[in-house]
Amino acid sequence: MPDPVDPQVEFYLRQARRLSKAGLYDDAIAQFDKVLQRQPSLSEVWFERGKALYGLQRYDKAIESLKESILLKSDFEPAWNMQGMALSQLDRHAEAISSYDQAIRLLPTNFKAWYNRANALLKLGSTYEALHSYEETLKRRPNYTKAWYNRGIVLTQLNRFEDAIDSYRQALLNRPHFSSAHYNLGNLYYRLGRYEEALSSYAQVLEIRPDLYEVWYNQANAFHRAGRHERAIESYTQTLALKPNSIEAWYNRGNTFDALCQYERAIEDYQQALKLKPEFYEAWYNLGGACQKLGRYEEAIAHYDQAIRYKPQFHEAWSSRGFALGKVNRYEAAIESFDQAIALNPDVDEVWYRRGKALEHLGKSEMAIASYNTALSLNPKNDKIWYSRGISLSRAGRDAEAVESFEKAIALNSALSDAKHRIEKAIASNLDLLAAKPHLDH
Repeated sequence: MPDPVDPQVEFYLRQARRLSKAGLYDDAIAQFDKVLQRQPSLSEVWFERGKALYGLQRYDKAIESLKESILLKSDFEPAWNMQGMALSQLDRHAEAISSYDQAIRLLPTNFKAWYNRANALLKLGSTYEALHSYEETLKRRPNYTKAWYNRGIVLTQLNRFEDAIDSYRQALLNRPHFSSAHYNLGNLYYRLGRYEEALSSYAQVLEIRPDLYEVWYNQANAFHRAGRHERAIESYTQTLALKPNSIEAWYNRGNTFDALCQYERAIEDYQQALKLKPEFYEAWYNLGGACQKLGRYEEAIAHYDQAIRYKPQFHEAWSSRGFALGKVNRYEAAIESFDQAIALNPDVDEVWYRRGKALEHLGKSEMAIASYNTALSLNPKNDKIWYSRGISLSRAGRDAEAVESFEKAIALNSALSDAKHRIEKAIASNLDLLAAKPHLDH
């Protein structure tokens, strides 16, 4: 821009630029206004005024000032780019892209316009176009860390995980302490089941930002998945120190205590999660499971009831409730519970098996056999189902079939000595079977 002739204009403009550079945007704008009162046709002054308004987050006013700049000088590329940035801040991303396109047309080498365009496209969900713009950015500025980072986000959205990992690594080559890149890289490794690599990335983040509870939480999840439960407990505990109302941290720490067979501590954590979220049906269910493992079946039943109250279609809760009812000899109620589970999901062999056991306890051997048959149609390699079916067949007087069922069980599990004993007993009490099987190999 040619130097203004008016010395007063020169003075105001110097003052305005100095104030703007210092971040004193209100004062800078007042000086820019004085310049424009005297010389309103200065395109670059309207632009600098727009930048100051942008710095104050007064985006509507910034756009007005930038439009004035563009009206005076339509080929002024910085004004087009800055206008796009202000439009993006107002979530007017389609308009922003048009503005960036103008900036790029005027100066194709402007990597920042390509980068800003990519960000706007990403906000609109145009992932492929965004990826193209990030790659155009990197052609012009290969070491632009933010572009590598955002490219990693786009590639993750496109399920191109290995490429995303490479992109985050490139970002970290340029900026080794970029905590967000370490974090996203850790999340990708976790998603791919590469837990040790995830843990390494989370550790890098925590060296830089030890106050981020979500990183401690994700680290704890990775430790848990890697089977390093004691370390997981430590990280969940650190999460809770930073965010005591983290429902997920209480719940998952409870799951980890459960995995360590520390059921009382698991119960305490599930109860904490439920204080924060009473409708958390998974926590009710796992609370019931912990009580069940301690032999506290009535408590378990009550907790399963709560899980079902909040999620009536929770077939696992109906099944576990049936098991607990069976443990307190409430077989009719157990069968009703198993029937509910089966109505919701008929393809779980364990439920049909447990239902058969409950029916057998009520002396309903034929019905038990039918239940076992369905279980075996779903899982014919389950030795305990063949064994229990053999018992029910024996009690129903169907000794030959019982022997066959016990033999199936033994073929799957040779350690079933009771099944061998039952075969011998059946043969000894049945002459026809004795003739058919004169010798039982031990």
